[in-house]
Amino acid sequence: MKYVLFLLLISATLSLTAQETKPVYSFSLISPSIGLEKSLQENNSLKFSIGSLSGYGNKTGFQTKSFSIRGEYRHYYNVEKRRDEGRLSTNYSGNYIGLFAEPSFVFKKGEEASNLYAGGVWGIQRNYGSHFHLDLSLNAGIGQNGFESKAGLRIGFWLK
Repeated sequence: MKYVLFLLLISATLSLTAQETKPVYSFSLISPSIGLEKSLQENNSLKFSIGSLSGYGNKTGFQTKSFSIRGEYRHYYNVEKRRDEGRLSTNYSGNYIGLFAEPSFVFKKGEEASNLYAGGVWGIQRNYGSHFHLDLSLNAGIGQNGFESKAGLRIGFWLK
């Protein structure tokens, strides 16, 4: 089941046509990681991040993965409303829903070597003009321990 969700994410991204826009690079300080977000269509993007991710899970509590790769398909659903109200709506700032796949690898002796966690995500991302980056997400999906829900927080900087 884990791999079915991962394949659905990949097939959804391959069926979309990409537009030529500049990607946004992000660096998170709380859970050290580097991310790249690229527009696919208006209000849709792909985000990839690599690093050491920390989060709180409903079955495992607080945990830190030694190395994680995360791919997300995001749909920003409130961009027009934010733009009409004169609020920040550029550089992928907005609320989003999407799909994610996150293979992770643990390099500690006696622990499982790899794990795949995939499912749906809802989040709020803001990239301010001062290059401050904030991303709060709630994830629900299938992982090593069956159904899991997790929350994540990324705070750092972005570059264009």
